[in-house]
Amino acid sequence: MEAYKKMRIEYTRLFNKLKSENIKQKDFKEQANINSNTLNKLLHNENVTLEIICRICDYFQCMPDEIMEFIPDSNYIEKQQAKQEVQAQIAELQEKLKTM
Repeated sequence: MEAYKKMRIEYTRLFNKLKSENIKQKDFKEQANINSNTLNKLLHNENVTLEIICRICDYFQCMPDEIMEFIPDSNYIEKQQAKQEVQAQIAELQEKLKTM
């Protein structure tokens, strides 16, 4: 399975921002030039294009991490640790190769 299918993106921060700034979803949709289908995708944490993310960030004058959050798969930390171990082994083998 491709890596992008294992991670999740949540847009809870976007909707919290709308709520905290007293912006109605209807007004946001119109002012940010977002259609109903896209808003529905955001509500259900589905994939949207980078163009949409840019429109939203332009609207709020913010960075993407203020409107969305990356949620790694359940064994993300274990995979990162395994990756570091393999990288260390590669470095060790490369040093051995230099002395041969």
